[in-house]
Amino acid sequence: MTGPAAPDTPGDPVIHGVPADQMPFEVDDVEPTEERKTPATRRTQRRGRLSPVRGRTAAVMAVVAVVAGAGLVGAVAPAPTPPPAPVNFDGLAIAPADASSSSLFCAMGAGGGAGAGATGVVVLTNTTTSAAQGVMTTVRAGGAAPVRRTIVVPALGQTDVIPAAGLPDGVTAASFTFRGGGVSGMAVVGGAAGWSTADCPTQVASQWYIPGGGTADGPLSLSLFNPTAAPTVVYLTFLTTSGAVLVPQKYQGIVVPPEQVVTESLGDYVQGQSVVTTLVQASSGSVVATELHRPTGPAGAGLSLLAGVPDLSTTWRFGQTTALAGGTVDLVLANPSTRPATAQVSVGLPSATVLPRTVAVAGRGMAVLRVSSLPGWPLGAPYAITVRSTVPLVVGRTVAAPPGAPAPRTGAGPATSATARSWLLVGPGKPDNPIVAGATITSLAVANPSNEVAEVRVSALTSGDTVTTVQVAPHTLAVLGSKVVGGLQPLVVTSSVAVVIEGDYGPTGAPGIAYTSGVPLAH
Repeated sequence: MTGPAAPDTPGDPVIHGVPADQMPFEVDDVEPTEERKTPATRRTQRRGRLSPVRGRTAAVMAVVAVVAGAGLVGAVAPAPTPPPAPVNFDGLAIAPADASSSSLFCAMGAGGGAGAGATGVVVLTNTTTSAAQGVMTTVRAGGAAPVRRTIVVPALGQTDVIPAAGLPDGVTAASFTFRGGGVSGMAVVGGAAGWSTADCPTQVASQWYIPGGGTADGPLSLSLFNPTAAPTVVYLTFLTTSGAVLVPQKYQGIVVPPEQVVTESLGDYVQGQSVVTTLVQASSGSVVATELHRPTGPAGAGLSLLAGVPDLSTTWRFGQTTALAGGTVDLVLANPSTRPATAQVSVGLPSATVLPRTVAVAGRGMAVLRVSSLPGWPLGAPYAITVRSTVPLVVGRTVAAPPGAPAPRTGAGPATSATARSWLLVGPGKPDNPIVAGATITSLAVANPSNEVAEVRVSALTSGDTVTTVQVAPHTLAVLGSKVVGGLQPLVVTSSVAVVIEGDYGPTGAPGIAYTSGVPLAH
């Protein structure tokens, strides 16, 4: 994709028709291991908590696997027995421990626009047996000089930092550079409307695709973060469900200076769109792009940190989706190319078969499939989703909880195109310092897209102790509930074949509102 030409009048659309319209799975039985325990660790750096989220999770996640006794607690994460399979990392990949250096880039948008009143935290996890030393560089919108601080992440442990701590109000972004590899970052934004998570990319890119935000029900802001030493010029294009391709003049040729972040309030020129996919193209240089959406409509309050993905793919997956009665779950399929696409949406469901759905996506168009109201698709039960397309797409998911559910009640984020034999699931804080009040891992799903049985082990990062082991049959999934994986500690998932994982965090109003697709571990 090259920088789009701007129309004569800001916001003038080019119209394309967009029609809107799924390999069955099963779930294995599991029996839990002994009661998991969380080691008491002293906080090395105290921070203010994000605004508390009241209430309990609206749904009880199913535990479908073969568990043996329960008990979590730190451990040296063992390397998987088989060699790692080739993967597409979606811009995410923990650098090997023997790397000479590694970087993370976190643009959260907290502090202004759609994130007014929100705070941003980055949870750093070190998967190596040595303390990770690095530098955090924080930049602010408006051209202020970058602020650099040294940081240390304990061996096989987590720490969290607030990049904006001590700085004047405003939008910030941060980059992290470590001496060596093995460190991942998860951004968390929280405020009165709720909270949201997104993994920090480990690369910059000249293009980013962000599906799932909207401007009809609340503010939507875009953060463009340039951590490099050269200026970058950015062009934006917006795909909509009506078929309009919006190329507002205002968003053509945006200059992002070196080591700076620029934010744009998209509702000013992309108005009244229930769903929009943002295409970010840098004609020179590279950036990191994320959006922050704060819905205020009938579905209720929420706060969605929408991470961009740098590459399109013909295959996208969600490890676990659960549609609740009274709530909604939508898949967003966006096609940035000019060629029409036909996508097959397949479901993995315990002990049942659901026929695939076919969705047509016009060139330079977008389609939204409401999976929560499809005949024959379950409510209240978890299933895996696979989207296979004839043309490379970007796929996202938006979730709204039933009326009356606790905040946050809405959330959105991208699917993953990665499969791997070893994954890291970041914990939502430490025992004495959760990222929000009552934070926990509410479920961990392992979906097996291969034709072989997956022998899966879930272990605690800090000690290597086994949390559970489970066999996942071909084209099935297993979902481990909070009685097995609940808590704050980071987990490592290793498998005999390449799998997909998805971790859900609580408290939220519904599954899929605060989640992660995990980070592949390099060995």
